Amino acid sequence: MPVDSHELVAMYAPRPVFISAGEKSDGWQDARGMFMGGMSSGHVYRLLGKKDLGTTVFPPIETALIDGSLLSGSIAARIHPFLAQFLTFSDHYLAVGK
Repeated sequence: MPVDSHELVAMYAPRPVFISAGEKSDGWQDARGMFMGGMSSGHVYRLLGKKDLGTTVFPPIETALIDGSLLSGSIAARIHPFLAQFLTFSDHYLAVGK
């Protein structure tokens, strides 16, 4: 069954999701495509009262899109390296129990 990445992310709504990719598209990963999947699923998160990524522009490398998601929402993205931002994102939801 053909399914696009934005549909997979949308099915996860309204739960939090962290999207991360390396800085180069080398056939194994597609940073721009992963960002677009998160961006395109934003309408489902908004429909359910959560925040989307907050932008439709592919961010520069090492830009974390987590600020809006930590307030009330759900989708976050980071283009490599991501560990510190992932820990910030997950710590927020684990500490609050969401």
